[in-house]
Amino acid sequence: MSDLIVDLALLTKSSKQLKAIQKEFADLGEWKVEITSAVGAPELKGAMTEFIDNWSDNRKRLLNSLESVGKMVEGTREAFQSLEDELTKSGEKSKKE
Repeated sequence: MSDLIVDLALLTKSSKQLKAIQKEFADLGEWKVEITSAVGAPELKGAMTEFIDNWSDNRKRLLNSLESVGKMVEGTREAFQSLEDELTKSGEKSKKE
């Protein structure tokens, strides 16, 4: 039988990093007015508006994905931590007997 090794510290670090990335994308905010007001040519302004709208939609999807993956990583870490705690208690109990 082989042993399963789970790096709980890596899962914790990954969860924190995903939250930090999610915060960075969330803090980008809406900058459509600032950009379009700096552009003079109507054709360029239209292209920039379209780009910004697409970016906003994709950013929202990315934020949702980051949140989902973060929850999965955190759930995995919690499940393995709980299992390790149970196995530790079980091992301590059998040593006493």
